[in-house]
Order: sequence, then structure tokens, then C-alpha cells
Amino acid sequence: MAERETDERGFLSGPHTTERPRSTSTAVYTARFDAPPGRVFSFCTSRSGFEDSMPGGVRVLHWPGRGFAEGEVMVLRWRLAGVLPVRWVGVIDSFEDGVRFTDLQLRGLFRYFRHTHSVEPEGTGTFYTDRVEFASRFGLVMDRTVLRFVMNRMFLTRLARMRELLEGEG
Repeated sequence: MAERETDERGFLSGPHTTERPRSTSTAVYTARFDAPPGRVFSFCTSRSGFEDSMPGGVRVLHWPGRGFAEGEVMVLRWRLAGVLPVRWVGVIDSFEDGVRFTDLQLRGLFRYFRHTHSVEPEGTGTFYTDRVEFASRFGLVMDRTVLRFVMNRMFLTRLARMRELLEGEG
């Protein structure tokens, strides 16, 4: 991938950082899907599954060239409040095929953002978990109130969309 894609910033895209601050907030979102774990994991790591389950307006500018693997980079763009352009650059910083992977923000809106996606068998279906550790540039009060509300809405909408896509297919 061209160096320019990881260095170029949109408005509100912040400096390059992966350092975890002393204080972060954590949000955990779970769902049970009536689909086998391999299918759920493949869905989460496919470009079409990713794009189809994201809120409207999120565009993939660069998808991991080798697919999801440790060290691969992805670049997204969206508009905050439908107006302000945000570029998000993340790296897959851990990957356990069929079980879990974690993306870590290199550059984006947050001061720190680390998102772990995991699947585990649950009867004939799958128990899926999104675990997000984050810190904004506005402090813990903002993180635990306003940003938590926004993230809840975004992640719960995404899980509902994943359910439609995973359980609606044959």
C-alpha cells in the first residue's frame, strides 16, 4: 500500500498513534447468530460483509491486500455528522483465523481505538463479541456519556444488520 494512504489525513483524523493512554473506556457488544462460527468469521473478514454491515456513508479506501492477516492495513472514510470528513487508518494487530482478530487505529478520530472481533460456537450457532477499548481527545466524561451513546447506536445497528445478512441467507 502506498505510504501516502496511511499518512494522508482528513479533517478530524488526528495524529498517528497506537499508544494506549492510562485511562480508556471499554464497550462490549454481543449477539448470538444462527450461523456456524466459520461463516460468521468469514463474513466479518470479507470486504462485502464488512461494507454491507457498516452504517451508511462509510467507504473503504483501501482493503487489506492479502486479506485479513496480522500487519495488514485498511483505510476507511466517512463524514462525521454527515459533513466533516474523517479518515480512519487501522492495522490488524492480531489475527487468530476462525476465532478472533483485532484492529488498532493508527490514525483516526479517537486518541486510541482498539477493536476485537471474536466468535465462539454456541450450540448450532455462534456467539459473536465486539470489544472496543477507546479514548477520545475529550476525556473520560465525554467518552462515557456522549461517545458511549453514539457507539452503542452504531454497534447495535451493525449487529442487527449482521443478523439480517447472516440469518437471511441460506
